[in-house]
Amino acid sequence: MAFDSRLPAAYQEEGPVVTRIGTDHLVTFDYAEPSPIMLFFQRWWRRSILMLKVGTVVGAVLAYPVMTVMSHKIDDSDVVLSSNQAWASPEAGVAINKIARELEGTGWAGDRASWHPQARLTAMPAWQKATADALAEHARLLAVISPVNGEPDADLTAAARLLHGMPGDDMRPRLTSAAEALNRFDTRSARGLATQPDRMELLKAESRLFAGWSETDLADLSAQINAETVEWPASRQDIIAFYGAKARAHVAREMLLASQRADPRFSRMPDVQAAMTKATEAWGHAAHMKPLIVSNQPGDGMLMANHLAGMGFYLSEAKAATLELADAIDALPAEDVESVASLDPALGVAAP
Repeated sequence: MAFDSRLPAAYQEEGPVVTRIGTDHLVTFDYAEPSPIMLFFQRWWRRSILMLKVGTVVGAVLAYPVMTVMSHKIDDSDVVLSSNQAWASPEAGVAINKIARELEGTGWAGDRASWHPQARLTAMPAWQKATADALAEHARLLAVISPVNGEPDADLTAAARLLHGMPGDDMRPRLTSAAEALNRFDTRSARGLATQPDRMELLKAESRLFAGWSETDLADLSAQINAETVEWPASRQDIIAFYGAKARAHVAREMLLASQRADPRFSRMPDVQAAMTKATEAWGHAAHMKPLIVSNQPGDGMLMANHLAGMGFYLSEAKAATLELADAIDALPAEDVESVASLDPALGVAAP
């Protein structure tokens, strides 16, 4: 080739010169050891990665149960009506506040999709359903005792119908419409366009209604307590019976307190006032029971209590106290009520 002439003669005759290096010129690493610091960080990194993987798996497994427990919130605190709004019908105000609590709090559990954590709950759906049913029965009672042209009040009747859930229907739109109907009734009452029920007659009718609730709940609780097969610590039906009774007890207590605040005549009637206080306290005991885990175990057990039996005891006391309240109102002579109302001209309209 043309460039061969430019190569050194040694390359053309003998090829490139290779110098061999002996092993005595090499540095051996037979006794070398890795740095302890690097070994520490290597072990730390591997363990961190392992813990991260294990934590991810455990977190994924426990996240759903934790979310289910966190979504279980039952608000059984007292209903305090805002002082900025004057309710012509305190009962309507209590019902609207109860509806708002459930919708704007944790939401309506029965409307959740099957994958939602609240769809796995038992106590909260039972509480919400019993609350809506109790408010519906009370609204129907109020509609009958506040007739317009001989017919039950239309807004209260609509509210009662909407509060009773229909299978397959979402409750949020129904409850929102029911709250609007109750608000219309209150607005009409403030303008004198609705019939205001007589307070004494309403309280007596409420007492009979609430006593009926306690009787029904006592029968349900007794059936669960005396069931042949008792699950540990409680079955699904046990929980439903307990929280259904608790919800109705809360509605009864709040409605009694609303009636007491709405009519100052009660303070001038010692017998009625004493019966009212006893009834509200009895319903409060049932409404404010807060077991961590509902138990329906034998009452003589060493560890687990029988919460259904405790609820039944409080309901029996509430029933007796509520019937005493109705009897105390029946025992009032008409002239006594009129004389109490005459002490304050502002009470003359409310007097029977």
